[in-house]
Order: sequence, then structure tokens, then C-alpha cells
Amino acid sequence: VRATLSRTVKISVAILALIFVVVVAFMFHVTYVVTSTVATPISKLLLMVRDINRENVEIDDELPEIQMGSIEVTHVRETFEKLFMLSNSAQVHFYAGELEQAHTSFHEALALFTKLDNAKAIGIANNDLGNIMLTIYRVMKSLNVNTIFGMTKLTVIKNGCDFFEKSINSGEDALAKINEEEGWSTNYLIFMQQLSNRYFNRAMFLLTVREDHPNPDEAKSQGLMDLSTCKDMDREVVDNGDQEGFKGEKDVYFELLIGRIRGMLTLVKIGYDDEWGLDELFSDAYKALVTALQQPRPHPLFRHMEPAGQMQKLDHALIEYYSQPETADAELAAKIAIRMLVEDEYVIGEASTVAIKAVIDAIQDCTPEDLGGEDPSDVRSKLFNYRHIIGETISLQFSKKDALRRACYNACNAGDLAMEVF
Repeated sequence: VRATLSRTVKISVAILALIFVVVVAFMFHVTYVVTSTVATPISKLLLMVRDINRENVEIDDELPEIQMGSIEVTHVRETFEKLFMLSNSAQVHFYAGELEQAHTSFHEALALFTKLDNAKAIGIANNDLGNIMLTIYRVMKSLNVNTIFGMTKLTVIKNGCDFFEKSINSGEDALAKINEEEGWSTNYLIFMQQLSNRYFNRAMFLLTVREDHPNPDEAKSQGLMDLSTCKDMDREVVDNGDQEGFKGEKDVYFELLIGRIRGMLTLVKIGYDDEWGLDELFSDAYKALVTALQQPRPHPLFRHMEPAGQMQKLDHALIEYYSQPETADAELAAKIAIRMLVEDEYVIGEASTVAIKAVIDAIQDCTPEDLGGEDPSDVRSKLFNYRHIIGETISLQFSKKDALRRACYNACNAGDLAMEVF
């Protein structure tokens, strides 16, 4: 009996041990599978974020799929995909001149970021929506209409004021927080530059819509004050940060200056004084371009456009500057124009039309002797014809009856507003 009992106990212990081993192995397997379904997708999401931040994911790319994962991870990916698509599509729609779609996308982004309580993204969305309100207003003025996309001028102005107030308040709060946590640092300068851009955007908005604003004097006063604040902040970032405030990207400073120049030219054209000092802006932009040309290639400034193209952007603005009544110099404008038209193999379409007009204006009083024996009227006629052909070529993407789309495209690509990315 004892022997039988002893044998039974040993067999039972062996069976229990085997079961324990199997259970432990099974648990290890289950743990591995569960961990993989969570850790692997999370790692992929992290890599996606890093790729996007490093600009390794192009606008046209699709967000990579995740083959396995828990329901929670799937929901996270779906949310992330929506954020990715919204942020990309909103910018694409805007620069394609699809103003209504851009407005809708930015509104959806704002609603989503508000639900997520993402203060930084909310501030960005408000800034970009403010810019869209200004762009819509410009389209209204160019087409001489009072309503577009279901909004009146007063609605656009009210919404724009609200968006910019929220974006600037958000920027001020973020700057104060960075100052409290880090003091004077590179991050502080980055946030200061972002806030400076928002002040400039609001200045452009208020000074542009002033005549239709419920309180024109207040709009002008606040706009000029914002312009002054922006100028002070820009200078402080450059002087104290040695341009570190531009995230280390040496192309950003030149683009920022071109944006400021185009904005000030726009204000001068609608009757404002040159409150900033365009001569100073042109000088700084030229120095930035020359410095970039002297650096080893490839330089970030020429990543998407060759040196000739960047120079044409500056020349384009210079020609417009010397074509204004207050700073008129037809001969100098024509010399700048001829450099572009003769020396460069390719010319930006809009820049070429401005350049040809400058040459036409400069030869209004020329004699045949001045033009090497050529008949001035024939020369002007040929130039007008060239300018017309270029203008028609630029307009081919729009039908002749599609005035709204053409106006939207031109307003979205004015180049004087600082759009932000999420």
C-alpha cells in the first residue's frame, strides 16, 4: 500500500510539475504576444513622429499601417492619422488656393486639438484661421463682393479678431512659461519668434480690414502697435540669439525677411507709411542671401530653390519697391529687371511680369537713339506681348470664368503671412 501510495504521489508531483512548466511557458508566450501587440505598434508610432519631425515623411505620403495591436493602440493610431491628415491637408488646400477646404480643415483641426487640450496646437490653429480670415477678406475686396463661403465681411472681421486674440494670448502664455522654466534660452527665442509672427499677422489683418472694421481708429492703432511689437521682437531674437531662434535652419531667416518685406509693401500700396523701414529689411535680406552663397553647398536656403530663384524673389520685391510713388526710381527698377531677364536661365512667372512692366515703364520717354535705333513703340509693343503671353500661361490652371478660384489662389500665395505647422 505504501509503495502504491508513494508511486501515486510521485506521479502526481511529476504531472503537477509538468503542468506548471506548461502553464509558465504559456504565460511567457501570452506575455510576449501581449507585449508585442502593444510595444511594437507604439514603437512604430514613435518612429512615425520622429520621421515627420525630421521631414522624412512627405506631404503626399500615406501614414504607415500598423498590422497588429490592441484596440487602444488602434484608436491612438486612428487619432494620429486624423491629426496627420488634417495638418497636411489644411496647408496643401491653402497654398493650392482651395480656401474653403482649407478653412474647413483648420476648423476640424482646431476642434480636435481642443478636445485633446493641446494648447500649443490650439494656438497654431487659431493663428492659421486668422490668416485665412484675412485671405478671405482680400478675395472679397478683389472681387468686390460682400459674402463668400456663407460669411459676410463683418463676420470675417469678427472671427479674425477672435482667432488672432486667442493665438497671441496663447503665445504670450507659452513664452511666460518657457521663461519661468528655462529663462533666456534657445527655446525662449524660438517661442518669441513664433509670437512675433503672430503679432505681424494680426497687424496685417487689422490694417487691411480697417475701413470695414466697426472701429477703424482702434483697428489702425492696434495694428501699428502690433507692427512695432513685431519689429522689436524680431530684432531681439537676432541680436541676442545669433539667429538661434530660427531653430537652426539658416533658410528660415531669409524667408522671414521676404515675408516682412512683402507685408510692408502691401501696406504701402494701400496707403500706409513705411513704419518699419523697408531699406533695412532689404539690406538684411541681401546680407542673408550673400552669406548663404558663401557657405558650403548644399545650403538649406537652396534646398527647394536655386540661388537664382531666391535672388529673383528679392529682386521682385525690389522692383515693386522702386515702382511705388514714394520711392519711385524707374531706371533702377528697370536695371534690376534686366539683370533677372538677361542673366537667369529660368524666371519665376510672377517676377517676370513685374520685371517686364518695369522695363516698359522705363522706356516710356525713350527715343530711337536711346534704344540703338529701334522704334520705341515697337519695343513697347513686343514687351507688352511677352508680358501678355506669360500672364496667360500662368492663368492656364484657371478657366476664364473661374474668377473666384483665381482670386483665392492669388490671395493665398501673397507671401506676406506667417502660416504655422502643427
